[in-house]
Amino acid sequence: MTMRQRICLSLLLGLLCSALAAHAEDKPVVVWYVLDFAPINIIQGPNKGQGNRDAALREVIANTPEFNHRITYSNGPRALDALRNTPNACQPALMYTEERARFAYYSISADWALPNGVIITRTQAASFAPFLNAAGELELERLLTQSSLRLGIHSGRSYGEEIDTILARYPARLSPIVSANLLSSTLQKLVTQKQIDATIGFPTELYYLIHTGVVPDAFTFLPIAETPSMILGEIGCSKTEQGRQFIDAFNRVLARPAVNAAIEQAALTWLPPELHAYYQQRKAQQIPIKIP
Repeated sequence: MTMRQRICLSLLLGLLCSALAAHAEDKPVVVWYVLDFAPINIIQGPNKGQGNRDAALREVIANTPEFNHRITYSNGPRALDALRNTPNACQPALMYTEERARFAYYSISADWALPNGVIITRTQAASFAPFLNAAGELELERLLTQSSLRLGIHSGRSYGEEIDTILARYPARLSPIVSANLLSSTLQKLVTQKQIDATIGFPTELYYLIHTGVVPDAFTFLPIAETPSMILGEIGCSKTEQGRQFIDAFNRVLARPAVNAAIEQAALTWLPPELHAYYQQRKAQQIPIKIP
């Protein structure tokens, strides 16, 4: 190859790379705000990327090449602020509330989950026993009105509308907690600092933390009587023209049976084995809901 041919080839390669880069830059950018919320999203350690909502995130990214996807690790308040104030933010695990629906578009259901419950140490079981119904579920409102027990609640986190509504009526009984890792530091406070008597979380969260050795096997999960049998898991994006475009594309991916199967398998991975049959039975009873 002559020098002139080499120069021409270099120029052509340069133009091709520039064109490809320009094409990539022309794609809409989805900024994903992913919380340290294991096992919903697992962002560190040997199980990184193996959370149940990580599966949904992988599927929508792999099947929407028309967008550039950027992942930002965040806490809850920052992620909600981005949804309110930026045009292209998305969160792979955003629980639906009417207040959030004012600034976020929601996908169709990405998965179903067993709802939040109250988590206590086993040594505290006798203190909570008077507030259990015949099914062994904790009557949350009765606990907050008829006892002096305090709940540790994570700032900016929704526990579902039924629980949020009850908690909002009794702010003096709550201890707000700001923490990037949501549940694990709160469980440590339960064991060591005695500042709170209980907290609220998903059964999958508790199982993951015990299974991976982050916290000791010293806790009991109490279902809450006022919650539904299952809750929806959705993707949320900014309530903008771009956000609507993203959600429409993600919905097409989430509607595929193969994607649904992959997401369900990921959900079962971090659910205690004794709850697998219960989970699948409850899920079979649900009617798919389209979130507005």
